[in-house]
Amino acid sequence: MWRRSLTGALVAFSLAGCASAPFPDETLRGVDRSLRLDALRSRPAASRGARVMLGGQIIATMPKPGVTEIEILSRRLRDSGAPESDDRSDGRFLARTAEFLDPAIYAPGRRLTVLGTVKGTEERPIGTVPYTYVVVEAERLKLWPREENWVGNPSYPPLPLDAPILPYPR
Repeated sequence: MWRRSLTGALVAFSLAGCASAPFPDETLRGVDRSLRLDALRSRPAASRGARVMLGGQIIATMPKPGVTEIEILSRRLRDSGAPESDDRSDGRFLARTAEFLDPAIYAPGRRLTVLGTVKGTEERPIGTVPYTYVVVEAERLKLWPREENWVGNPSYPPLPLDAPILPYPR
């Protein structure tokens, strides 16, 4: 009996540690995950047609007739495919998709991972400064859940270290 319990616990713990990829394995074939945005910007002609997986924080979502364009501040991707939440960035890129994406859902600040093909570059101003964007034709998008900075349970006050009743057995 205890062996079944132990086996069940081991299986549960091993599966809990698995990180799922944002896209199925068959869609990741041919994707060069080592290509980063700074490399794509420095060699735009050589990177045209490359399948990439990029991600970051949404700056703006602009629906237009027949296409939705998302401006994204690039972030490095974790092993799970989720964009990092730090302040490092390789720049900005544009993701285009033929489907309508609601700007209220694909809102500024949300994290997004894009799987697609590099179509080239496009120059646009950021304020008054010209900026060269890498344009990616999106095949798949993964909108990540909002991150919450939750610490502790707000319904329970913190216990002092010398409290007579501890929330765990001694």
